[in-house]
Amino acid sequence: MKVFLKILLLMALPLTALCQAGDSTSRSTDDAIREMCQHIHNQYPLATLQDIYKTCYQDFFGAEHLMSDTAAARYYIHQELEQCRDTDLSLIPKCEPTGYRHRFVRINFSNILERQLSEEQLVMMFIDAAGKDNAFSDDWLSEWKNIETIALEVNPGWADAELQSELTIAAENSHAVRHSEAFRENYNPHYRIVRNNGL
Repeated sequence: MKVFLKILLLMALPLTALCQAGDSTSRSTDDAIREMCQHIHNQYPLATLQDIYKTCYQDFFGAEHLMSDTAAARYYIHQELEQCRDTDLSLIPKCEPTGYRHRFVRINFSNILERQLSEEQLVMMFIDAAGKDNAFSDDWLSEWKNIETIALEVNPGWADAELQSELTIAAENSHAVRHSEAFRENYNPHYRIVRNNGL
C-alpha cells in the first residue's frame, strides 16, 4: 500500500514538493502554514477561507469524526463513486496532502475510475484512518486562529467577517465543515482521506 501511495504522490507533480516537505523540521510552523496557504491560493484560486479550515481540520483530526463502520463506509464510497462517474475529477490532484503537517492524504476517486485503486482498497485505507484518536492536540481553536491570521496575510481577499465568525464557532466546538460552495462547484472534490504513513 505504501508503494501505491508513493506512486500517486509522484503523479501529483504540483504537490511533490509539499509531500516531501511534510516532516521538515527546518521550516517554522508559520512558514509551513504560509506555504500551504500560498499553494492553495495558486492551485485553487476560487477557494475560500472555509477550504483552508477544512484541509487543516482534516490534518489536525484525521478522519476520527467520520464513520468507522466498514459496511457503511463501503456503501457511501460506492454511492458517491456512482454519482461522480461522469464528473471531471481532474480538477484536483490524484493525491493531495492535508493541511501543513501532511499527516493525512486525500485520495481522489479518479484513482478508482482509472483502475489504479479498487473500491475495497480505498474503503480499508479510509477505515484505518477513521474512528481513532487522531487529534494532533486538544487545542484546535488556538491552532485555527493562528492559521486564519497567516491565511489572511497571504490572501487578504479571503477576509469575510461572517464566515470568519462561523469558522471560529466551529473551531470552538471542534466541528468539521464542508468545502465551500465555490470549491465544490468549480473543483468537483470527490475523495477520502487516509493516513500518510511515512510517505
